[in-house]
Amino acid sequence: MKLSKFVRLLLASTVVAGAWPASAESLTDTLIRAYQTSPLLDANRASLRALDENVPQARSERRPQVSGTGAAQLQGEAGEFPLNDVYASALETSLLLFDNGRSRAAVESARFNVASGRASLLNVEQEVLFNAVQAYMDVVQSLEFVRLARNDVRVLEEQVAATVNRFEVGEVTRTDVSLTEAQLAASRGALVEALGNRDLARQDYLAAVGVLPGELSPAPPVPALPASVAEAEQIAIRQNPQVVAARFDERAAIADFDRARAASGLSVQAQGELGYSGQYSLAPLGDDSFDVSVGLGAEIPLYTGGRNSSLVRQAQQIVEQRKFEVQDVGRQVVEQVNNAWSQLEVARALIVANREQAGAARIALEGVTEEARVGARSTLDVLDADQERLTAEVEVVRAERDAYVAAYAVLRAVGLLTVNHLDLGIETYDPDVYFEQVQSAPVGGYDTSAVDRIRARWERR
Repeated sequence: MKLSKFVRLLLASTVVAGAWPASAESLTDTLIRAYQTSPLLDANRASLRALDENVPQARSERRPQVSGTGAAQLQGEAGEFPLNDVYASALETSLLLFDNGRSRAAVESARFNVASGRASLLNVEQEVLFNAVQAYMDVVQSLEFVRLARNDVRVLEEQVAATVNRFEVGEVTRTDVSLTEAQLAASRGALVEALGNRDLARQDYLAAVGVLPGELSPAPPVPALPASVAEAEQIAIRQNPQVVAARFDERAAIADFDRARAASGLSVQAQGELGYSGQYSLAPLGDDSFDVSVGLGAEIPLYTGGRNSSLVRQAQQIVEQRKFEVQDVGRQVVEQVNNAWSQLEVARALIVANREQAGAARIALEGVTEEARVGARSTLDVLDADQERLTAEVEVVRAERDAYVAAYAVLRAVGLLTVNHLDLGIETYDPDVYFEQVQSAPVGGYDTSAVDRIRARWERR
């Protein structure tokens, strides 16, 4: 096999063996750091907290509404002085008693959207952890590439020196020396490329984890997987966060449909008002007065220009959309499971086959080398046999890497690539904390300083 193909294989594989210091960072450490520092996760957590606020906003329709008004004006006859100061103020309150189920449907829709948002956040968590696994393996791979390339250069340098010595005593020709030197030059080019790919892998790690990698440990055993692809499909359909989110979106759409229908029904409100009015001038004081009124108000839309009917039809079509999206997401998830499972099985089979090939290639290299010493083989035969042996070993490494990554892809597809399932031993984000804090619709509870700092940053530009 030509060197160029070997280089491509070398730069596309992952090797997890080698010498590792006791203080090296493990894959678990990397996953923990990625989870705790990911801006993507923080952004989606903020998005979920914004969704949480829709629930108390929807519930506010069924809670008392209180407002105050006030007015003051100067009043008098033309040409008359002084003018009278007239004051008026009122405290108004209302309470929704019945709305044909519209507010209840609004609360249900908001709660289902929150549930969908939580599932989407879990899917982002899987994405962050999977990217961290890939970044970790890419760095380990790149370091092994550099080691292999340097070792190849060292071996070929020794081989060039030995070939030159044999040429000087007449055992080989100048062509043999040139072939070996050409192979050495190509190996040095491969080393430069491996060093460049190592730097790229470190930057990918920085993007996924938040820091540049230090010394990394070999990858640990893969977590337990489902026993079969059929079991994996069942788990995925039940708990893959994409499927879960789609189902909650469908239920939210049904609640929105109910709300659209309820908008055409009767609504009843209790209303109350406490009013004060009085006037003041340099003349004698006028009479102050207080007024209290309590009553019921009812409303039913008779004709809205077709708006309410259009809203119902629109909501019905959205329900249809969500229904088909559930089916589509289910198909996509089943495809993801089967693809990952197929890649895992293929990689495992290749590990066995490539190990046999690598063993046979090593034996063949030893035989060709011995035959070359007695003149039965050429220097080119030895170089080709050595490249075949290296290529076979790289194929083993690549198959091992593919099997490892495919295993985590299976976990992601079924919805098990989470902090809790991986048992990383850290405290996870609890969406219930903020959700419970805002359910009583507290007044205030916000800090504008962060927004002010962001605004100031943009204003300085």
